[in-house]
Amino acid sequence: MAKAIDVAKFFIELVNNNPNEDLMTNLRLNKLLYFAQAASFKKLGYPLIEESFEAWQFGPVLPEVYETYKHFGRNGIQSEPFDRSKLNRKEQLFLIDVLRTYNAISTSALVKMSHESDGPWSKSYKFNKHEIIANEAIKSYFKDKNIVEDFKPVFAKSQFIGHRDTIDDVLILPKDMDYAE
Repeated sequence: MAKAIDVAKFFIELVNNNPNEDLMTNLRLNKLLYFAQAASFKKLGYPLIEESFEAWQFGPVLPEVYETYKHFGRNGIQSEPFDRSKLNRKEQLFLIDVLRTYNAISTSALVKMSHESDGPWSKSYKFNKHEIIANEAIKSYFKDKNIVEDFKPVFAKSQFIGHRDTIDDVLILPKDMDYAE
């Protein structure tokens, strides 16, 4: 399991390093973290995030993440140094799939999705209280839902030339196509 702040920093770095994306807001970040947690039970086999979500007015929130970035208000959160080794490769690839699935969805739509009437947030929310949303409630509610799509390459494997070196994870081209010196 990972610390919520490390997963948050990973998302922020991915979005801020993509020139086609708006910067990440605190509200959006907390919704992405929630859907990552929900999908992690099925995709990873364990809860990705150590900390518990709380049911706040605008949906599930990780208090530490909210407090860390609240000074940005509605503005985009700026990237900060992040040690990627805090997340293993499988977790990083999973989070890329989460972002790929939800990035085109507006923040207001993500809020609405997190507020489903029979979902974990709605069952935990009490006005002006920050009740914990149990991981078991999240796991149970999302167990039969496919909420994160696995990456599917556009091209068939037979359309690729060369192969990927399993040790260094680099693409190896045939000798007659390798123009590197």
